[in-house]
Amino acid sequence: MKLSNLMIKRGASTLLSGLSCAFNEGEIVVVLGPNGAGKSSLLLALAGLIPASGDLELHGKTLTGYSRHALTRLIAWQGELPPTEFGLTVKQRLELAAGEEIDAVASTATRMDIGSLLQRPLGELSSGERQRTELAALMLRQTPIWLLDEPTAHLDLKHQIHCINMMKEECKQGRAIVTVLHDIQQAMAVADHLILIDGKGGAEYGEAKQLFASERLTKLFDAPVITQGTVLVPDYGVMK
Repeated sequence: MKLSNLMIKRGASTLLSGLSCAFNEGEIVVVLGPNGAGKSSLLLALAGLIPASGDLELHGKTLTGYSRHALTRLIAWQGELPPTEFGLTVKQRLELAAGEEIDAVASTATRMDIGSLLQRPLGELSSGERQRTELAALMLRQTPIWLLDEPTAHLDLKHQIHCINMMKEECKQGRAIVTVLHDIQQAMAVADHLILIDGKGGAEYGEAKQLFASERLTKLFDAPVITQGTVLVPDYGVMK
């Protein structure tokens, strides 16, 4: 997927403009920025779910040239937890996502540590269990591009680590992953490239090793970020 001079507006506000980059197989791009900057809107635009101006191409064809069905076979988007009013069990939710790959439901559930939950209704799950269910559903769709909006949200430490390692494994298999994260150390663990969205209409793309700098992130978040050993961490002792 290639972007050129991408601009996203919501109402009268310009969330970001001038973003040009490419998302390649086997790479993870992490999107960082303050609340309300437009991170989720960027993923929605990449999924073709909201309009954006500029050039957005996939396999040499503009995104708007694809049918909705065709896009869902190429791009998987994971956002907020869906409603549970439909009364589905975990197994039924995964079977819906799996389509013809239904034989992979059990192994994928085991991989995401929800094998014991298959008969449970979604409405009876904790937020963390539902998050793992949605990640398993995403994995079953077998699309080459993943757009993940805070995939570690709601997860305990064990399953945060599990999720980060799962993304690394999928990347090694050739998946292109674009993910919004809030935890800087998680971002440092997986990012090949970064997109920094400043909340003022600006967006910057580059190699992670160049953009991970305490001064840059301090300015981005308007909060102190310091170097501690080999990682960047918030300086909780400075904020009042």
